[in-house]
Amino acid sequence: MYSNSSVSEAQVVIAGAGPTGLMLAAELRLGGADVIVVERRAVGTVGESRAPGINARSMEVFIQRGLGAEFLSRGKVLPGVLFSGIPMAPHDLDPGWPAALILPQHETEWILAARAVELGVRFLWSTAVVDLHQNDNGVDVIVEGPSGPAEIRADYLVGCDGGHSAVRRICAVPFPGYEPVSYWVVGDVQLDSPPDGNGVFGRNERIGTYQISRAEPGWFRLSLMRATPPADRNAPVTLDELREVMRDGLGTDYGLSAARWMSRFSDGFRQITEYRQGRVFLAGDAGHTHSPIGGQGLNLGIQDAVNLGWKLAAVLNGAAPDSLLDTYHDERHPVASAVLQLTKAQTALIKPGAQLDALRVVAADMLAVPETCLRLSGILSGLNLRYPLGDSHPLLGRRMPNLTLSTDQGSTEAFDLLRQARPVLINLGADGLTGTPAPWTDRVDYIEARLDPAPSTSSWDLPVFGDVPACDAIFVRPDGYVAWVNPAGALVANDALNGALGRWLGTADSAVAGRI
Repeated sequence: MYSNSSVSEAQVVIAGAGPTGLMLAAELRLGGADVIVVERRAVGTVGESRAPGINARSMEVFIQRGLGAEFLSRGKVLPGVLFSGIPMAPHDLDPGWPAALILPQHETEWILAARAVELGVRFLWSTAVVDLHQNDNGVDVIVEGPSGPAEIRADYLVGCDGGHSAVRRICAVPFPGYEPVSYWVVGDVQLDSPPDGNGVFGRNERIGTYQISRAEPGWFRLSLMRATPPADRNAPVTLDELREVMRDGLGTDYGLSAARWMSRFSDGFRQITEYRQGRVFLAGDAGHTHSPIGGQGLNLGIQDAVNLGWKLAAVLNGAAPDSLLDTYHDERHPVASAVLQLTKAQTALIKPGAQLDALRVVAADMLAVPETCLRLSGILSGLNLRYPLGDSHPLLGRRMPNLTLSTDQGSTEAFDLLRQARPVLINLGADGLTGTPAPWTDRVDYIEARLDPAPSTSSWDLPVFGDVPACDAIFVRPDGYVAWVNPAGALVANDALNGALGRWLGTADSAVAGRI
């Protein structure tokens, strides 16, 4: 189709250099995969605040990969969790509750892009995916860039190219959902006469809940509902439209003088039926679109990337069977489905109306109940997620707690063990466990440690989890989720451990294949 000079190769092509695509690229490189990221924007494009909320679980992931300090130095720690603008304070009920962060999306992209470049990810900027052809041996990805059309031959393609995903469209993936009824405008704007100097978070009977908040020096983040639908919902938002919507809903435009980014969102909700299409995968907004109320979009994408990255790398290096890739859909599709349901409720509650005003009062009272606060905060923060990996122990399928560990080499934290995105087997004194069983020795990091401080021998009191039965050995997947637990005082069940290692890392045969 194209001359040989226009053909390149990669193990994985990622469409989209947003947070999802950048995180996935870094994860794949940690696993040893060769990656090309294709991005339609030009390198150095002016950033946008767009998705500024980084929830507690995403922050944990960044800490696990050694990026936590960089994010914390640039962002603002959130004092609580919001449900449709109603504040909850899980930190008051659980002092160990992990922090969330506010950081403009372009800052998040800068940090993740720098890490991807450091790890050796290749980028094609000002380039778009325009077609693809896949078979049992790989995917031919057709792109259009400054030098014209080109073809990239890859083992796999991952569409991380947003709500209007070209990869999803080309693959004709069903994208069922609900058509929008209401619309909001959003943007990064300059105001000559900002409300209260720094902005306002308010509510009125015409447009419901609205927000004007200082995003960065000189810039305000604006979000408010249109009182009437736009004449053309697909037309670009203009400065005149922003002024009109502000005057209509607020009675003033606060001296709106400029904008670096303008957009609109709606209460339409959609989710693809299958995250995997042969050798093509969809992640982030390419697989699920919804209102940004609740700040879930970016965080869902980060978690999609971390779930898929290590699995795809393991298959590519021969250490795991292709069937491992099916667990990406199995684990992540239900998570997004549940988030969409919760986001629908939050979006409904920001709309105007006396009945919704009354419902918000009732909701605020309910959210003040400790059990309700902790439950909803855990869902919105991504901390309560539990993959269906069994129910033999409360930690199974859940995020690994950041335990402080004492070893012969000194003290460390559990998150530090995940820096290289490798699986970890932690021996806390298990009887009969002397190392990683063969044939997984070279694929699993093994550590012998003691908890510091030493908890009760019968149970642990852990932040977010509360009181859980103690254990003396834990197998943690590269994405930070617990895949096997040995109860405290029990002789290690080798069959169960070997079963978990084989399920996630392949069998003896695949171990041999991975060394060829």
